[in-house]
Amino acid sequence: MFKKLSPKKRIDDVIQKSSDLIRKRAITQAKAKIASNGKDVKDFTEEQLEIIVAEEEYQIKSKIKKSAFMSVLAFLGIASF
Repeated sequence: MFKKLSPKKRIDDVIQKSSDLIRKRAITQAKAKIASNGKDVKDFTEEQLEIIVAEEEYQIKSKIKKSAFMSVLAFLGIASF
């Protein structure tokens, strides 16, 4: 019934799922940013869209890293908010 996955396979699956979620969120944010600038997705080439989405992914990952770091600092009582 249930497949027994190795720990590495489970970790890889979690990483892939989180990457997919970040990608979807980045695409949504890129579309919103394009629309807020009065443009249409069709106005851009595939390469330009990929760059815009990659920038959004970078921003999302940076926010995640920053919030995780701040959580660790807060846990240790080091952060001053």
